[in-house]
Amino acid sequence: MARRFKELHPDVQVILTVHEFRRLGRGTDLLVTVEELRKAGIALEFLTGPITGQYDPGDRHGQGAILFGVLAALSGAERTYTRERTLEGQEFARKRGRTGGRPPSLDPGQIEYALALCAKGTPMKEIQQKTFIARGKHKGKNPSLPTLYRALAEAANNDVMMTPSRGTEST
Repeated sequence: MARRFKELHPDVQVILTVHEFRRLGRGTDLLVTVEELRKAGIALEFLTGPITGQYDPGDRHGQGAILFGVLAALSGAERTYTRERTLEGQEFARKRGRTGGRPPSLDPGQIEYALALCAKGTPMKEIQQKTFIARGKHKGKNPSLPTLYRALAEAANNDVMMTPSRGTEST
């Protein structure tokens, strides 16, 4: 819209006001946006943040032009820093035993019961009707067949549960 206004009124100074420089974009998107604004002769004004103020890309001292280039670097660095902090937080949570995501729909008792029924040759549809979700917003409902298949496959892969065919618990 600022570009269109500048085209219609080339003698008028157009200022794009942004709350904070991060709102313009990140990385290469910011570079492209800033370059388009610079070519169109549109000034930028930031209301908050470390670079509060108005910047004209065509000023004589070059402050506006320098700022336009620095914005992209700041944005990219901030994105990298945020990503690193997020990954560190996830690693710290994993060390404390928190993996994130949804809790399992079926508790170990339900999975053991389903494995026992499976070992007896009970059809999956019948196993589905005899098992119930232990927690969450679907508590008390039957699990979907894909959920049941997934839980049984994970139990077989982990081989942590007591399996009816062997009658022993492996660790």
